[in-house]
Amino acid sequence: MTDPVELLRRYIRIDTSNPPGDCREAADLLSGILKHQGLDPVVYGAKPEKPNVLCHVGGTEEPGLVLIHHMDVVPARAEEWSVPPFSAEIRDGYLYGRGTLDTKGLGVAHWCAALRALVEGILRRKLFLVANADEEVGGGDGAEYFVDHLPFPLGRAYGLTEGGIGVLDLFGNKGKCFLLNMWEKGPVWLRLSARGTAGHGSRPSSKDAPARLARAIARIAEYREPARLSEPVRDMLRVLHGSGIVRYDVDAPARHGDESAAMERLASRFPEIDPLLRNTYAVTTLSAGFKPNVIPAAAEGTVDARILPGEDPEEVLARLRKLVDDLGVSVEPIFIDLPNGSPAGPLYEALESAIHSVHPDASVVPYLSAGFTDSRFYRSIGIPTYGLMPVLLPRSEHGRIHGVDERIPVASIGEMTDIVYALIARWNQNSTASPLPG
Repeated sequence: MTDPVELLRRYIRIDTSNPPGDCREAADLLSGILKHQGLDPVVYGAKPEKPNVLCHVGGTEEPGLVLIHHMDVVPARAEEWSVPPFSAEIRDGYLYGRGTLDTKGLGVAHWCAALRALVEGILRRKLFLVANADEEVGGGDGAEYFVDHLPFPLGRAYGLTEGGIGVLDLFGNKGKCFLLNMWEKGPVWLRLSARGTAGHGSRPSSKDAPARLARAIARIAEYREPARLSEPVRDMLRVLHGSGIVRYDVDAPARHGDESAAMERLASRFPEIDPLLRNTYAVTTLSAGFKPNVIPAAAEGTVDARILPGEDPEEVLARLRKLVDDLGVSVEPIFIDLPNGSPAGPLYEALESAIHSVHPDASVVPYLSAGFTDSRFYRSIGIPTYGLMPVLLPRSEHGRIHGVDERIPVASIGEMTDIVYALIARWNQNSTASPLPG
């Protein structure tokens, strides 16, 4: 049986930084392991360097289970790390490396658990393994191409990918919580542009393009819409309240004013919940000029907006345009994707049971993610998809995802694999009794 720690080390040592995101060697590794077990994976993609791996591991009944991760990773600056980011070094009980948490560690848990289930002969329902390329730059050449060009139908199925994680100290609570990503906010990426007349730096004007852009950017950066509860966050707060993690009862009338005021108080106490209560607007790039004493004729900036379920991107765009209209700054969309999610169902129950098989004292919490994943592509073809990397980490470690010294506790690699195996086992128990999605 493949050892998950050693497989993850081999996987991490393959640099799949995106850009450029060349995943050929990673796909060879993963498909080779499947072929060694007598399976027949299909490798295909939009470009040779952006392959996707799909394998039907076993089972004939539906609904099936699709275990999804992505092979590409964000770049890492070696000079900022305490170890080489692709060395897969083990130190002080941690395995270091870009991709340990996002999402090569998850992929290894999927692969090892699925092969164990195959060897033990427990697969009655269809089980698929998927490794996508290109997620870190939007998924166009990865999961989007993958679902649009499936070599064979997946049938009725549920999907599990990234987006949720285990937290040891959620909202200051010392218990174990697994955040199960059921919904994701929608990205609305915007370009702000100002045009004017170039001039000498000694003769500034309020009409200068950089000055107008700076004022527009400042307004948007400081813009805060009222807090409101979307249905996914209501569901999350109900579970958190029932588990004793937060005192706020979402179903009780607000004691001191309206619901929005109650949400503001909750956000002030727990800042990590704030982006789940409102649209957010982050200034991400600024570009203007080429010389300190020359006022340029043009200036540009970008804003990463993330919108709540129920929001209309066009209405959000209209509000921002009105906010800066008097400054003569244009606001145009670069990329828009709607908030998306999946309803609770039998996979939620199976995941909860699988987690409790390893962590019986943990709470499983439905979660609205502020980020977005490849889930949206699978949901678009009728596969309800959840997100969870079933590893427990303190909040202080979460910043290492996409950050410096990304790492995973060595002991957690086996625990994570055990949870995925328990999920597969539960999914295949009494398989004809569970309802089908859709």
